[in-house]
Amino acid sequence: MQKKFLQICLLACALLLPATIPMAAQASVQAPNVVLGTGTDKVDVTSRFRGRDILVFGALSHSGEVIVVLRSPDSAVAVTRKTQMGPIWITGKKVTVSQFPGVLLINSSAPLDKILPAAGRNALGLDPRGILEKAKYEPELRDKAAWESAVIAAKERQGTYQVRSESVTIQDGRLFSTHLHLPASLPLGTYELGVYLVNHGKILAQSQQKIDVQQVGLEEWIADYAEHQPWLYGVVLTLFLAFLGLGLGIVMQRKS
Repeated sequence: MQKKFLQICLLACALLLPATIPMAAQASVQAPNVVLGTGTDKVDVTSRFRGRDILVFGALSHSGEVIVVLRSPDSAVAVTRKTQMGPIWITGKKVTVSQFPGVLLINSSAPLDKILPAAGRNALGLDPRGILEKAKYEPELRDKAAWESAVIAAKERQGTYQVRSESVTIQDGRLFSTHLHLPASLPLGTYELGVYLVNHGKILAQSQQKIDVQQVGLEEWIADYAEHQPWLYGVVLTLFLAFLGLGLGIVMQRKS
């Protein structure tokens, strides 16, 4: 709460400071700028995590459109294709796609194609298909476009890829706010939050911030233990399952 209060004070200073500077000085000193704030810089993931909304807000030194982007570290996903054999469908070819963001959330104050041209969107990584064209596919594919469409469709269903136009609110041409919705299933790591001020197809200013998505509680302890002591973790897990099976067997015998 204290950090959020400081962020709001910074925003107020960013808005009020130009009013105290003479007009002649403003013309030579004030450059396009974006002041960025968030409701949190850390997201804790537990077994009961069902997703979360993150408030993003800030101030603009100049008028224009706003694009807010939240991008996770790169991840990998396995995609399979169903194949029909007679009257039934079976799992066919499997492809692993890697080296692309596991989560990509894009909010904007207007449709992206109205704010930036295609080249600008690709340069910022705002086009999911453009991102997947640079991803790594194993094995190599001839019909890559079909698999790209399948990956995008799956990510959109999961909510890990979202493009929400006209979801950023701008007040008085200076204050902006929006909500980013993190889905229930998401990769861990340090996420990159970026805000871009755009006018007439050009980026006037931008601001960046990090958001840590971390596992906490018992899940964090188990994951850390499995990573640093894998052989001991395997032995303990095997013994636990063996005792659990033995206990269930004794209980069932008594009931019978």
